Amino acid sequence: MIARRGFTLAAAAGLLAWSQEAAAQAPDRAALLATLMKLEVESWQFLKDKNVEGAKDYLADDATLIFGDGTRYSKADYLKVMPDFRLDSVTIEPNAEIRIWSADVATLLYRVTYASALKDAKAVTMKAWATSTYQRRGGKWLSVLYQETPLP
Repeated sequence: MIARRGFTLAAAAGLLAWSQEAAAQAPDRAALLATLMKLEVESWQFLKDKNVEGAKDYLADDATLIFGDGTRYSKADYLKVMPDFRLDSVTIEPNAEIRIWSADVATLLYRVTYASALKDAKAVTMKAWATSTYQRRGGKWLSVLYQETPLP
């Protein structure tokens, strides 16, 4: 009985210490949201400017991007198509949300509306929920997964 009580107290103390350490390491939600949204807005500007070098630095080497029309790109595929991609306009709604999975992984959720086309094709407007997952690697936040769900 005493051994079980001692084990229970030790387990409770360990859990308390772990939860306090986890809370101390938890990122400031608002600051992280602002940091990652700044990167997200920059990524749209890279696309608009056809800035392949900027996008190369922004995306993780194992990044995957899935757009609302079902098109799926690896980092290499995305960088290859960027010079032929035309982004005529983009509007990101201001009420973005963040889900923090760990101190080094977080996902943005936001609504975006943009008009785009490949080369000289007629632009198509897409309204979508965008989710963008970032991972901090070597102290730098990188985009690892971008996915759109079209909105009516």
